[in-house]
Amino acid sequence: MATGAPTPPEGLAPPISGPARVDELAARLQEAVGPNYQVEKTLGAGGFAVVYLLRDLNLKRKLAVKVLSPDVIQSRTALERFRREAETVAQLSHPHIVPLHFIGQKDDLVYLAMECIEGGSLADRLEKEGKLPVEDVVRVIREVASALEYAHKRGVVHRDIKPHNVLLEAETGRSLVTDFGIARTAEGASLTASGMMVGTPAYLSPEQVTGGHADHRSDIYALGVMAYEMLTGKPPFTGPTPTAVLMKRLAGPPEPIEKSRPDIPIVLMDVINGCLAQSPEERFQSAGDVVRALGGATPVSGGHPTAEITLRMRRARRRWTVYFVAAAVIVMGFAGFVLWKGLGPQRTGPAVPADMAVVPGGTYRIGVTVGQSVARPEHEVRVDSFAVGRTEVTVAAYRRFIVDRGIPAPWRQEPDSLLPITGVNYSEALAYCAWKYPGGRLPTEEEWEVAARGREGFRFPWGNVADPSAANTATQDQGRPVTVGSFPRGATASGIVDLIGNVWEWTSSPMKGYPGGPSLPDSLLQHRVIRGAAFNAPDSIATASYRGHLPATATDRTWYSGTGFRCAVPLKASRPAS
Repeated sequence: MATGAPTPPEGLAPPISGPARVDELAARLQEAVGPNYQVEKTLGAGGFAVVYLLRDLNLKRKLAVKVLSPDVIQSRTALERFRREAETVAQLSHPHIVPLHFIGQKDDLVYLAMECIEGGSLADRLEKEGKLPVEDVVRVIREVASALEYAHKRGVVHRDIKPHNVLLEAETGRSLVTDFGIARTAEGASLTASGMMVGTPAYLSPEQVTGGHADHRSDIYALGVMAYEMLTGKPPFTGPTPTAVLMKRLAGPPEPIEKSRPDIPIVLMDVINGCLAQSPEERFQSAGDVVRALGGATPVSGGHPTAEITLRMRRARRRWTVYFVAAAVIVMGFAGFVLWKGLGPQRTGPAVPADMAVVPGGTYRIGVTVGQSVARPEHEVRVDSFAVGRTEVTVAAYRRFIVDRGIPAPWRQEPDSLLPITGVNYSEALAYCAWKYPGGRLPTEEEWEVAARGREGFRFPWGNVADPSAANTATQDQGRPVTVGSFPRGATASGIVDLIGNVWEWTSSPMKGYPGGPSLPDSLLQHRVIRGAAFNAPDSIATASYRGHLPATATDRTWYSGTGFRCAVPLKASRPAS
């Protein structure tokens, strides 16, 4: 059962100790609330309060009641902090914030009653499990960020976001933020003196450490710390003393998260880095931007777009350490530039969408000499420069399209927002790309294979050697699509992920034989080529050259249950400078 027990920062009252003292407060609480309530047990104790389980005998509900210790009631700061928490939470009504039911006082006993959340805290789960699954991390961060966005819009900054203050409802897994005891509000003055450090050392932002101006972006930093901890099992900065922890934070960036969690999706890594930027100006500018980034959307707060945040964050990391040079390749792909072996002078052209990577025009080899008959023979093709999506289109991105266009959803029950969209036919995929990007379309199968194999003509996006850990195929035994970008080992040099496995991908090309290859029946011209294989594909067909096909339109959508898509846009580059 979640307690919501306060875990105050250093410098406040010493912890309440001794079972006799806790029992005495329970008896006084029972007297204060009267016969309509029953104090059942202690849920937890912190530095300045005890939390009890209270049963409402009339409404048959459980409440968590926080009682301020009379030992500190003489402290005006502690009493005002307690009252401020009640006032703050009372104005916040959100599905991911623990609601307040009432506040009471009898003599020197002050208490507030909140909803009792059946479950435990995020800290409890981390203590039991250590590292959490990626899907759970994404869900918790989205839910906490949505609660913070709601609070921030109402002028409330939490200032102590940490796993102890996030409760997990047992039945639903829902995350709820609690303990607004040191929150700052827009209407009232802070309860601490200017320059006084408040919060928990492991989760403090750099500006909180240095006593600088701390606003809602400190909550965003703490959210990034919490996400890092959920993925790695420890906060990004640790040390033998609180002071050592604080000094590490100012000395440089944490160890790259992908060293501990190589399975982290690129989009999640970008979000965490965007939260943990040293400078508030380089972070996400609103918690809502975090929610939208994890849903596949572009931030709309008026601050830095996600691409710029992650670009600046990664550049900052290169300044801190040359070890992280490998991340520069991903950054360049994210910003719309590509490192290609043998690439000539840089071309200029139209702006590249931030979620796409550039594939330079030229002559490439596609097909095979040995293997699938319809993929033979190996031959040369010429393509113009184009940009292609770094990930498959997500459920969240497609949802915005169907809402805007007022068309039916391709699902009965909406999947998780970070999964690739499936169940769409060829025309629907084409319509999405045209809606999303100026000149947007599906890639041709030649473009798709060129993007996957590169100048070198690799067998796989990552090279010529099969690597079962690089793609979500039958070998992984996932049995379903997973969050886009979950297999960063399978990325191309330009940062394009999931070209192999997860879901098949539509191309705009009709299914026909290659020049010099076996002829195919004309009926297949009504089919479109799909590429890349899916989560249930054997490794034998999970290659960059394998050609599948589906009817462009079918009344039974189960035909498309394992097929998604990514978009492309043409780039008409100018001649290279002489």
